[in-house]
Amino acid sequence: MTLRSRIPLPWSLLATLLALSACAPAGAGGEGAPPTAAAAATAPEAPRTRVEVARIEATPARIDVSLPGEVEGIRDAILGSPAGGPVEAVLVRPGQAVKKGQAIARVDTASYQIRREQAAADLALAEAELERARAVGDGISPAQLQAAEIRARIARAGHEQAELALARSVVSAPFAGTVASVDVEVGEIAPPGARVARLVQLQPVRVKVSVADRDMVALVEGMDAKVTTEAIPELLDGKVVHVSPAGDLKTRAFEAEIEVSNPGRRLLPGMIANVRLARTLAEQAVVLPQDVLVTRLDGIGVFVEEQGVARWRPLTLGQVVHDQVIVTGGLAPGERVVTTGHRELADGDRLLLAREGVCCTQGRVDFAAR
Repeated sequence: MTLRSRIPLPWSLLATLLALSACAPAGAGGEGAPPTAAAAATAPEAPRTRVEVARIEATPARIDVSLPGEVEGIRDAILGSPAGGPVEAVLVRPGQAVKKGQAIARVDTASYQIRREQAAADLALAEAELERARAVGDGISPAQLQAAEIRARIARAGHEQAELALARSVVSAPFAGTVASVDVEVGEIAPPGARVARLVQLQPVRVKVSVADRDMVALVEGMDAKVTTEAIPELLDGKVVHVSPAGDLKTRAFEAEIEVSNPGRRLLPGMIANVRLARTLAEQAVVLPQDVLVTRLDGIGVFVEEQGVARWRPLTLGQVVHDQVIVTGGLAPGERVVTTGHRELADGDRLLLAREGVCCTQGRVDFAAR
């Protein structure tokens, strides 16, 4: 090695070399270089939400409920004695058919007959005195004539009261029906208001049922019903004749009455019956299960799948059909609604389809049909 090679580089040359290295092109692999196309291709995609969807088909909207009920006579009365007293006669027996106005029992009738005779005598005496006072003419003062007229009016009212008490001492049938029970015996002392007999009218009969509020909106008076009991093998036709306008404060259920023809009096009060109520609300409609709906601050709607993306769709809802609801606007047959995993979605989320079915059969998505 020569003496020249051992001489160190000048400081100015070293500074020049360092400046040139700093100005090297960015594509040479430095840390500040932009990402290449290969690096961009390996960037992770947005996560997808796993969901199930159902293609909407128009179906008939029907309410079809089956409810237990109790058979009652169309008229059912507990007959009693207003004033009470000794039971003088029982004129019917349980199971006997009676006509309207027919006597059921007599309670202390004899004493009321005596009181009526006394009242009739008092009335006759008062009316005779009034006639004599009027015949005298100017021979009596106006005050005496007025007193005679008042006594006659009091006697007349007493006679009418005695007649009414006598009539009420005889317990009579307020309508034609069947004696369900007799609750007194001859010779016993019945207290005021005592129950004497029960009278029921069995043609037709009524079946009372309790209906949940979600089903009440579809019930209307006049709709047909089918009634069955364990005692009668055939299916009986009925009709809804009354729907309660208010629910029970304790059970929150609503009462409906179904009238059923009862030839032969085979349906009896106290029997348990099963009532089936069916009504078509629309022949062809978009009907969704209520658990598919999503409630947000801006309204109620569903998520529709469009090319693998969730899209929010606000809906206009109609009548509730048991656990389903009729959609009157915002959704058309053929569209695909997210039915599972929809509560965690937001508009624009990417979807991963796990299953696809058809909506809806009896309120459920049918995946086998797909």
